[in-house]
Amino acid sequence: MTALETLLSQTPYDDLRVEDVMACAGLTRTAFYRYFPDLESVLLAWLDIIRAELEDAANRWLAPDVDPDGGILAATTGLAQVWSRHGRLLKAILDGATSGSRVQAAWRMTVESFIPPVETRFADLAARGRLAVTHPEETARALVWMCERYLSEVFTHDVNVTVETAAVTLADIWRRVALGPG
Repeated sequence: MTALETLLSQTPYDDLRVEDVMACAGLTRTAFYRYFPDLESVLLAWLDIIRAELEDAANRWLAPDVDPDGGILAATTGLAQVWSRHGRLLKAILDGATSGSRVQAAWRMTVESFIPPVETRFADLAARGRLAVTHPEETARALVWMCERYLSEVFTHDVNVTVETAAVTLADIWRRVALGPG
């Protein structure tokens, strides 16, 4: 798995072969096939790891006991850090996600898994009279997919944006949409 991540810094995913990954790892093709049926399975294994990191970051705001104002920046910082750390892997996952593969279904499920917790957080904010949106369910969907697309653009296309700038930008948007301009 580490060899795949290493190679992705130099080679697009579509150009990699099992032989390349195993040469980088210093192992044989036979060793690869003991653990994975194909390279797509390696991406899916990485996606499980990245999903857990994204969930940990998002929970800095989504957890019910977190202050809704203060937790937004902590969450967006964590999300930006995950994308920054795993940008090349996430690019490979996104590239794989465009081909109608298992990766596409897994990525879509990963992103959409964040929508219900955001809806729950919005319901909590609405109950406290703090939510400033008309359609909370669709606002949750729009914000989650906006974050995915923005972080993808920033951290998989060599855009010169720091983690801090990306995090503050997203936090400002979330705060203004979810909590109003105050």
